[in-house]
Amino acid sequence: MHTKITLINHASLLIQIGDTNIITDPTYARSVGWIAPRMQKAGIPFKDLPQIDTILISHNDYDHLNTRTLRKLRRRHQSHIIVPLGDAKYAEDTGFTSVIEMNEWDTHVEGQLRITCVPAKHKSNRALFQRDKRLCCGYVIESPHSTIYFAGDTGYGNHFKEISSRFSITAALLPIGAYKPHNWFKEIHLNPLTAIQAFIDLRADKFIPMHWGTFKISDEPLQEPPLLLQEEAKRLGISDKIRILKNGENVQL
Repeated sequence: MHTKITLINHASLLIQIGDTNIITDPTYARSVGWIAPRMQKAGIPFKDLPQIDTILISHNDYDHLNTRTLRKLRRRHQSHIIVPLGDAKYAEDTGFTSVIEMNEWDTHVEGQLRITCVPAKHKSNRALFQRDKRLCCGYVIESPHSTIYFAGDTGYGNHFKEISSRFSITAALLPIGAYKPHNWFKEIHLNPLTAIQAFIDLRADKFIPMHWGTFKISDEPLQEPPLLLQEEAKRLGISDKIRILKNGENVQL
């Protein structure tokens, strides 16, 4: 059962495990919340996406839960959509009927795949009065031959070691961008250095960075995150474990 991971853009990745196509936090928006503009094209044009079997939503921030993209996906095919606790309404409002709402450590089985909702250290900003009332999460996707961890949006915390205690991670899909100003983002986003530490805590085989270079949502230069990541990986002697993908590029496990 082959596994191929393609970076579409931002936190949108196409994960193909055997004949099953999974997409994470899909967004083909021109901007985030009408403010932060798109700076790079999506690596896979929407019309070229394969039929999607499962959609994973990590939280309801506008750059991770894009209702226009969800409606377009629903019109193409009635996929399963998995959302964190409290966010089923967004999926239902976009027309999905197969909606699975998950809390931390809940597991959903699809054939030979097991998808587990795992903790994240983040606070959603979609609704002003719901900042602490909606779950933010990641997902672990287990198949007979690989285990993929999609972190969603998260700051650094003890949850990475907890995840590694429960799963043997083949590839960790970790965010590395949107970290300046540091005082604003340090508790809710990883930066290249804390992402490396998270990867070490996870004891994963491969690190595939995401959440950089597509939308201008923070103050660091768009191309800075992977450069700092490479510098730190070289210093630690783990460069061979990092696979930096541009939008549209893929890696096979």
